Amino acid sequence: MLNQQIKGNLAKLLATENLVVEHRGVPTASFDVERRVLTLPKWDKASNTVYDMLVGHEVGHALFTPNEDWSSDELPVKAKSFVNVVEDVRIEKLMKRKYPGLRKSFAGGYAELNALDFFEIEDKDLTKFSLIDRINLHFKVGANALIPFSDNEKVYVQRAEQTETFDDVLDLAKELYNLDVEVEQSIQEQIPAQQDEEGEGEDEQETQTESSSESQDDQEYQSTDSGSTSQSNDQWDDEEDDLDCGTEGGEHSSGSTQDSFDEKASSLSSQNYGNDTTYVEIPDAVNVDKIVVDWKKVHSWIDQNNQEERIDPYDSLDSYATVDAAYKEFRDSNKKEVNYLVKEFECKKSAAAYARSSTARTGVLDTTKLHTYKYNEDLFKRVSVVPDGKNHGMIFIIDWSGSMQYELLATVKQLLNLSAFCRKVQIPFEVYAFTNEWQIAERAQDPELSDTYDRHHWYGNQSYRNKENLEANKIQIPEGEFHLINFVSSRSNAKEFEKQCRYLFREAYCYTHRTTYYPTPGLGLSGTPLNEAVIMLNYILPKFKRENDLQKVNVCILTDGEANGSAYGRTIYNHRTGETHVSLGRIHSNCSLRDRKTGIVYANFDDYYTGNTNTFIDQVRDRFPEVNIIGFRILPAKKLSEFVSRSGSYEHYSEIQKQWKKTKSAIIPFPKGYSALYAISSKDLEEENEFDVATDATKGQITKAFKKMLKSKSTNKVLLNSFVDHVA
Repeated sequence: MLNQQIKGNLAKLLATENLVVEHRGVPTASFDVERRVLTLPKWDKASNTVYDMLVGHEVGHALFTPNEDWSSDELPVKAKSFVNVVEDVRIEKLMKRKYPGLRKSFAGGYAELNALDFFEIEDKDLTKFSLIDRINLHFKVGANALIPFSDNEKVYVQRAEQTETFDDVLDLAKELYNLDVEVEQSIQEQIPAQQDEEGEGEDEQETQTESSSESQDDQEYQSTDSGSTSQSNDQWDDEEDDLDCGTEGGEHSSGSTQDSFDEKASSLSSQNYGNDTTYVEIPDAVNVDKIVVDWKKVHSWIDQNNQEERIDPYDSLDSYATVDAAYKEFRDSNKKEVNYLVKEFECKKSAAAYARSSTARTGVLDTTKLHTYKYNEDLFKRVSVVPDGKNHGMIFIIDWSGSMQYELLATVKQLLNLSAFCRKVQIPFEVYAFTNEWQIAERAQDPELSDTYDRHHWYGNQSYRNKENLEANKIQIPEGEFHLINFVSSRSNAKEFEKQCRYLFREAYCYTHRTTYYPTPGLGLSGTPLNEAVIMLNYILPKFKRENDLQKVNVCILTDGEANGSAYGRTIYNHRTGETHVSLGRIHSNCSLRDRKTGIVYANFDDYYTGNTNTFIDQVRDRFPEVNIIGFRILPAKKLSEFVSRSGSYEHYSEIQKQWKKTKSAIIPFPKGYSALYAISSKDLEEENEFDVATDATKGQITKAFKKMLKSKSTNKVLLNSFVDHVA
């Protein structure tokens, strides 16, 4: 797959345009000049030289072969082989002229394939091949092959070499085709006469009782001469012999060498024709406003569904008052953690600025140095120049799926700390949660759908996929079912920000603790449309950067599991009616992601969803090189090994395991997809141990409590330090 991507990029560079390059299970390469699609077989058995030659040839068609219908009454469709051969001569000549380095690839590639008898000419008399075949061999196998031509035929060889335009090709192809037709007609006319002569000879043999050996030799020579239209290799002077082109009564049909080459070329691939690659792309555009629910709309909806007035103050379950008190306690106790983040950020930011700083002369004399003029040449004032740092922004994406139920509050606490840090250092940020549940809120707010609304109904993920707005070979972003909930935003003022954080804390709290209130309808936990959330970054990032004048953006994804499967518009052919329609298809291992904007074609997806998510992350990072995507994965210890094997480099697992045992977290080296990836223990994420000992505690008890507190804080310190490295 890597070689295919490299050769695909080579094709685009040679063509000097962003061609669509597809590697399919086809026998030969082809180029659709109208759609600008270059289709290459999976030449996994071809050498690099042959691969480069074949790619260079097809790019030649992309650059120089016009998209026009050349067939006419004078040059019918059956003359295609003649046009193809002459056009191959022209486009390969032009490619060698444009890229002289390809001369070696063409010569070496054809020589290598000819040695494998791809043209099927080994041990055959080349004089018996048609003229068009010998022209094909002369320009592809090379002049060293000494392909025989008569003096009159050499004129056509020279004309083929001199073709510059496609009209020149058509003119020469027409003449060669007409010449071949004349030869074929001449052969057909000779066949009856030959049969008559053979019959007369048999009658004479029946009536004659004996003949001299000399007359028998004459008769044999006459029969042989009349039954052959080719001459010996040194007899090419007679014009009539030139015209028959050595076809030997159809032994070698015109264009047979290229047919043989094309057939043999299929042996360069070990492709599976039954499982061809399907190339899928992200949609050209989506309705962002229909998918992203802005924070003002979200919190207005929460206010409308406020259940505080219905809560029994004597109920033993936690009420809003209890939860809000827990939120305030969390905020107060984590101020030190946020301040630590700010301090580390400012230090590293200052260090980075100092590393970029330089000293320059101002051109103004420094009067304090004038007395040193006799031994000091530098009497000018200097100024330190510190280049402006890049403006940073943050986007947080949190997993709002059912599996997050018991880790959601702890994850939200981490998120609130990071958002508080961003607000304190004035980094623009947005917090999104991906969900399938917001459709409940939309139904409730739409008068036409209000009768279908049930505030306590759990929609889950049962109707996640629809067939509306399907585009062929485009990944589906199901509008109306998939949403990004904008819980917290730096676009809010201080009062609004505090309200956003408190409401988010409430929503997460009710899943971890028993409360007197329900989750807000439309904000319930759902499936895991993580892939769609990553794809949406293609549309969110440009707007976010533009509105905040940013040069660099860091995206943090906090999740505890794999994404749901993704779907695309699959073209279905109805054999009965001959019509096609677009249906919903699941992305599988025979699908490959292609980004037309960057020109990158990615390796085929795997059937495990981690690989799919990593591919979508790669696509975003390739399209936006200034973006870091940082992953925080919450998981139990028993799943660490599996996670590392799918998301990182397993050869470093022993180091990861040591780090995990020490801090209950780990930084995954060489992560797939992500710029940085962190694993966090789901068991220890919620633990908050403070230095709390009795007044009469012994020295040993105090030491033990102190170590326990430090251990609980170490997870955050390790992760936050690494996080700040990326942000600063």
